[in-house]
Amino acid sequence: MLIKHHKYLLLIILLIAAALRFYKIDTYPALNPDEAALGYNAYSLLQTGKDEHGTPWPLHFKSFGDYKPGGYVYLVMLFIKILGLTPFAVRLPNLVLSILTIYFLYKLVLLLSKSEALSLLSSIVLTLSPWHIHFSRGAWESCSALGLIVIGIYFFYKYLDNSKNIHLYLSIIFLVLSTYFYHSARILAPLIGLSLFVINYKQLATYGIKKLFLPILIGILLTIPVLFSFFQNGGTTRFGGVGITADQGPIWRSNELLNQHNNTKLINRAMHNKRILYLLSWAQKYASHFDLNFLFLNGDEVPRSKVPEMGQLYLIELPFLILGIYFFLRSSLVNTKTKIFILLFLFIAPLAASLTFQAPSALRALPMIIPLSILIAYGIYHFSKSRLILILSTIYYLLATSYYLDAYFNHMEKRYPYAWNLGFSQIIPFVESQKNNYQNIFFTDKYDQPYIIYLFFSKYPPKKLQPQIKLTPPDQYGFSTVTQIDNITFKIPSEIPDSSMVIEASDFQLTGQSFKIYTK
Repeated sequence: MLIKHHKYLLLIILLIAAALRFYKIDTYPALNPDEAALGYNAYSLLQTGKDEHGTPWPLHFKSFGDYKPGGYVYLVMLFIKILGLTPFAVRLPNLVLSILTIYFLYKLVLLLSKSEALSLLSSIVLTLSPWHIHFSRGAWESCSALGLIVIGIYFFYKYLDNSKNIHLYLSIIFLVLSTYFYHSARILAPLIGLSLFVINYKQLATYGIKKLFLPILIGILLTIPVLFSFFQNGGTTRFGGVGITADQGPIWRSNELLNQHNNTKLINRAMHNKRILYLLSWAQKYASHFDLNFLFLNGDEVPRSKVPEMGQLYLIELPFLILGIYFFLRSSLVNTKTKIFILLFLFIAPLAASLTFQAPSALRALPMIIPLSILIAYGIYHFSKSRLILILSTIYYLLATSYYLDAYFNHMEKRYPYAWNLGFSQIIPFVESQKNNYQNIFFTDKYDQPYIIYLFFSKYPPKKLQPQIKLTPPDQYGFSTVTQIDNITFKIPSEIPDSSMVIEASDFQLTGQSFKIYTK
């Protein structure tokens, strides 16, 4: 009866997780350009066997010049084939993987601790996590890659539990698959895999070293295509645009400090070396992901990655986290090797994010939510021994969740309208209906990558697009765009010619409208 009871609780948790992530997913938040690019390139492959730029079946998609990993595009093809080119079809794969992440976190913690209560608490924390909900409700490849990594970790420990080779194969396959979905996973997944093997090498050796050879070889072979494509097809452009070296600050600071000396002695050049300053910059960016302001108060600075007046975690979770770390280190529920791995997971998780100039990054450091959820659950688990504290904490937790949902659904888009490309789903059909009535249509470029959202919502024929698409030269971050499709120019000139329709961005917070339209 007890086992059945826990299974029902898990089912309820998963249903709550699905409801929080499924509600209005087809319309809220508004589709962003990266989602539109993933969906339209999948649509283009289905229609022509080529991406928007005419490249047949790539592993990296040129897109805006950022060379997106192709895993999500190929996954979403099936959904678009069945459901059509819609925001719902583009987002559904990530939603499914996000729920699987919660399920496999439950399975993982249960396998490691043998505690149903701790496993359920871990899944509840992740279910209600504002950090995880935010990136579950869109086509965020980071969230999908995280799901694959968690599944891979589970199957590794399942292999340790029963030594069945199929579980080791599955572990390696899922970890490798994550690298096809998101750039950061190419750092995280290998480090996670290496940590698992090193920490548990003695137990693995007892199963027979020969058993490891073929699964590892298959993992290496599966990795070769993505590595080859990354280096051959411009994938390094992404790091050049957002990597830590894209920040020129350490160079300027080095020159400034050297100029303040009256000589250029070796010791001065050594102390103010740009490489040292870049190392210090990296350390600051890495440490910023553990900043309480980032985690519990204000969250990410990127509008598309945040909710107003919210951190990545609930403030109520701070005492749970502190106590959770304490009880986790003293816990007899998991062995020392498992403790080392979970702590390593936490410290490895923000590594990829710290190598970019935008830090802290909620998107790139999303994997932190897995070890944090486990540690918070440990704190709640030990708090639960006091019924009064548990009841009060539950009430506060529910209030915090309600506050987050209000901020997310009622205030987020209105606070950051330009970050969410508001109004495109309504304005694009109007533009299409007027397209043949004017010689020129000038569309604001104030929004990020408007051309791809136009292609998405107009379902523009890929065969017609491929011969005419042309990217602009890359900007300082390595991104490009398309400024002309047919008679639509995604930029408003200073002088408007006759027979033109102009669509400008409107101040949404003042007018409540995303666009204003006039003709000449």
